[in-house]
Amino acid sequence: MNKKKIFVFAIILLICPTILLVKDKLNSKDDIYVLTEESTVSDENKNNDKKEKIEDEKENISNKEITVYVSGEVNKSGVVTLKEGDRLAVAVEKLGGTTKKADLNNINLAIRVKDEEHYIIPKIGEAKQEDLKDVNNTKDIENAEIKNENTAKDSSKININTATLEELDKLPGVGEATANKIISHREENGQFKTIEDIKNVNGIGDKKFEKMKELICVN
Repeated sequence: MNKKKIFVFAIILLICPTILLVKDKLNSKDDIYVLTEESTVSDENKNNDKKEKIEDEKENISNKEITVYVSGEVNKSGVVTLKEGDRLAVAVEKLGGTTKKADLNNINLAIRVKDEEHYIIPKIGEAKQEDLKDVNNTKDIENAEIKNENTAKDSSKININTATLEELDKLPGVGEATANKIISHREENGQFKTIEDIKNVNGIGDKKFEKMKELICVN
């Protein structure tokens, strides 16, 4: 009898750890399943949020309005309101299209227009807007070069309104006495307005002026 009890007790001791081990594994699987499910739901929510955000951004862009001015060879020049991302062709179409004189080879109607910009549809045989800018820039450069050249020439000349006695004495046909007369004349009558006015100084005639006119200035 005692042996039977001992045997039963031994079996119970063996079974209990096994039951506990199986239970722990089952609990572990349940936990993993729950975590994985929550993680999946969270990822799906994040993806949905991103998709909604992208869709909202696209909607905002497509609904944003811009205003441009189109002139030149269109049937009705004027200001037109478009959606952001629209092409120049859309603006032209809203203004009645181009005229028969429009030079479509020199304008790209496929470009995306920008807010507050001015677009000119050129006329056949007319210089493009960029060409006109280049011409104006070239003229500006040429004028600046001429101005700089004249300034450089003037800087090498003797200014009869500010020159000292020594500087005036260097002019051909002008000695110390004539130089003093030039200084006295401008002190009494004011500055010379033109280089020809130096002939008003006693002792300077046409011959002396011809010799010095390329060497003097009044600015």
